[in-house]
Amino acid sequence: MVKRIMMFIFSITPLFMFQSSQPSYQSIPLKHYASDSSFRQLMFLHSFDLLGDIIVLPNEPFDHVEAASIITRVDRLPESMLLKLREKEIKMKLFEGKLTDNPTVKHLRGQTPRGYEKIGTKWDEVPGIGGSKLILVKIGHSEKGKGHGSINLELHELAHSIDRYLYNEIRHQEDFQKIWKEERGAVFPNNAYFLKYPEEYFAESFAMYHLNEQTNSNLKQYAPKTYAFIQNLK
Repeated sequence: MVKRIMMFIFSITPLFMFQSSQPSYQSIPLKHYASDSSFRQLMFLHSFDLLGDIIVLPNEPFDHVEAASIITRVDRLPESMLLKLREKEIKMKLFEGKLTDNPTVKHLRGQTPRGYEKIGTKWDEVPGIGGSKLILVKIGHSEKGKGHGSINLELHELAHSIDRYLYNEIRHQEDFQKIWKEERGAVFPNNAYFLKYPEEYFAESFAMYHLNEQTNSNLKQYAPKTYAFIQNLK
């Protein structure tokens, strides 16, 4: 009997180890929502096959309308770019609650993010973070002023990961550096954050390009070289 119990324990151990070694997103991939579900009915997506693998959603109840709006905005990116995101296994997790309740960033609890020193905001209160292979975006906080200073939260944070993983850190590339130094004052004249950090300038310009016609037009008017640079990203 003891021998049988020991054999059973050893037989399940590899499965347990495999499961615990996988990233825990505590979420449901978008692709698991049926096409006739009430949530899916809120969206008409051009690139569902790609976004189905990229977007993950909370297990717990969440605001379906706000989440659908986030996904629809990400759907505006070129299909070729979304394909690269999937190939690189980059995910965007939409969440409710505190940012630092997410396992991948719990080490940031109580710390102050760059750019928030004067107001004393901690990472716990910030609604999103990008630059890694798991982008975190708080549902219902897309607009400027809702815990952040970007024109759009999800596009800005996604741009940080695009910068790093898809295009080998655009921020450090000489051609982009020249454009940034030339046009940063025209498009963001009073924003030290975007004037000082090229990666933030890229992320915000990327968000402007893809958010809507008005922001796209503004970027083209005030930063035509930046506009052309982003337009040429495939």
